[in-house]
Amino acid sequence: MKIWYQSTLNFTYFPNYEKALAAHFKRVASPGTEVVLNGRRSSFGSHLDTADVIGSPIMYHTVVAPAFVKSLLDAEEAGADAFVVASFSEPILPELRSLARIPVVSMPEASFMAASMSAPKVGLVTLNKLVIPFIEKSASLHKWKDRLSGIHLIEGDVSEAELDANFSSPGPYLDRLVAGVREAIAAGAQVVIPAEGVLGVMAAENGLTEVDGVPVIDAIGTPVLFAELAVALKKRTGVAQSRVAYPLPSDAARNLLAGA
Repeated sequence: MKIWYQSTLNFTYFPNYEKALAAHFKRVASPGTEVVLNGRRSSFGSHLDTADVIGSPIMYHTVVAPAFVKSLLDAEEAGADAFVVASFSEPILPELRSLARIPVVSMPEASFMAASMSAPKVGLVTLNKLVIPFIEKSASLHKWKDRLSGIHLIEGDVSEAELDANFSSPGPYLDRLVAGVREAIAAGAQVVIPAEGVLGVMAAENGLTEVDGVPVIDAIGTPVLFAELAVALKKRTGVAQSRVAYPLPSDAARNLLAGA
């Protein structure tokens, strides 16, 4: 089985994050599953700070959305069995499912589904206030409102680049994450999701699975395991994305996208 794991980040600028992801997938993925790790490769916008991209709707739409369309088409061309949208900004998920002939799994959706299996009330902890509107959009899309206890920011202004540079000394950042989890627990969370990729893999790689008896979801490994499930469901039961909900474009339209 081949799973294409697509990040919004350009790994040229986040080498330690890339290494941590690869190491974690080796531990989490099932025997025989190959996780193909991909960052955003387009040179357009690659020099911009993350805040410039996710903080501006027009830049996000211009930089991220086309990159994910191309990556999905590349994944299918490469023979991938499933595609993981590996970002809590969850770019153009309905559109990708309409385009895809393979299962498309979302990092926030998979993490929330796993959390919902653990407890009724789910809290999220993130490191960037710019991500919060995207999480709120996902909560609306997936109808999570009644099960969401809150979205919480870790203390201090921490960038993904700063986290990437400090993978070898994660203690202070894990302490902040634990404090954020406790804030979520105080607000009613019974299970917590670290809602950011770099933060999530740092937590998972350092064995942070619970705080004060409250489970902490592995937001990095969980989408891979859900992708394996989605592939198995399609192969063994025929279940895939509904073409009533997500109609496929014509071959002519797909060819146009592929050549864009």
